[in-house]
Amino acid sequence: MGAILFLLIVVVLMDQGARVTRCANGFTQPYSNQEFLNCIDINECVENQHICGEREICVNQVGSYLCKCHTGFSNYGNRLAQCAELNCDPYETQPGQTLPGFDSFLSLLRNNCLVLNNSTLSGPTRPLSTGDMLLTLLVNTTDVLQLDLQSNGHRSSSEVTKLLRTIEISIRLIAPQLTENVTRIETNHTTVKILVRRDKNLPKGPVSLTNENTQLDTTWETVIGDDQNYQGFAFVVLLSYKNLDSLKDNTSHQSQQLMSSAATVSVSNSNTTNLPQLINLTFNHLQSSDVDPTCVYWSDENGPGVWSGRGCTSVMSNSTHTVCSCNHLSTFALLKGIHQEKLSLVMLVGVFVALTCVSLSLITTLWCRFVSRKRRGGNRQQQDVQLNRK
Repeated sequence: MGAILFLLIVVVLMDQGARVTRCANGFTQPYSNQEFLNCIDINECVENQHICGEREICVNQVGSYLCKCHTGFSNYGNRLAQCAELNCDPYETQPGQTLPGFDSFLSLLRNNCLVLNNSTLSGPTRPLSTGDMLLTLLVNTTDVLQLDLQSNGHRSSSEVTKLLRTIEISIRLIAPQLTENVTRIETNHTTVKILVRRDKNLPKGPVSLTNENTQLDTTWETVIGDDQNYQGFAFVVLLSYKNLDSLKDNTSHQSQQLMSSAATVSVSNSNTTNLPQLINLTFNHLQSSDVDPTCVYWSDENGPGVWSGRGCTSVMSNSTHTVCSCNHLSTFALLKGIHQEKLSLVMLVGVFVALTCVSLSLITTLWCRFVSRKRRGGNRQQQDVQLNRK
């Protein structure tokens, strides 16, 4: 539009007899020593064949150019970002693997992903649904599911695992498409806050996200990971659930009570199983308590899912809140005395065994003494009889 306006201005000036000395950016004068300029578009794709990256195709435009990603790659509509590989398979719904209410949402995500994935093909070049709309749908669908799980009593491990997996894969597609640098949505059952940085230069330093239940403290270096994988944007997500406070353990058939809201932490770095720097999570207790909680995360590596304390430690705790430090990312929470309860049980068993051993030892000692005395008494009687006979 600006290029067309510039050409119109040039024509007007030529009609008025004015002298124009140079063309606008993106245009050039094919012939020199002319009284008036004859500006034509520069084909940047021909002039510089390496103007776009290896994963991009150069498309010339009037006064400019556009780098589009190859099929299978996307920059999520951000011209400052590099093209990254985009796999749409995780968003394909499978019978028995999708939670109620998430079928239509995942179908929408898959359609969105395919449009981004095929940006070099003919047809629409932007996703059919914006990131902001998709995030709102995700939060609302999560709300409905939490209410449904709550109405059915305790949540099963497999249901929680499906929910958390769906949340994490959805966030990774939605966050890069958000229009604002900071996005926050809060409902009756879910709170999400997402911070996005779009810059050719690597962001550095501390980063913090806070909601009414949880605070996340980390660094941009942790969010990005390897500098070589930086694609021109980075995001960090803190999503809290208000109705996952109790969970049925399928293995022991007992309930495990959480002392805080559960919170999912997600970043643009895809390698978060062993972070070089620890992250800190500050949880507000659901109820004031003097019981020291255990920092846990949701692990689904060996079965349907279970709260595990591996890789997380409590660095500070009082009656109202606890600070957890973890070397990986997942969904985290505070569990009521998992280690203390196990330790108390072990101590009780140990005391019982010790008392049993002491009792058996006393009984054995008394029995040995009794048998010994009886034998000595019998021998003396035999000696007395022999003496009398003599």
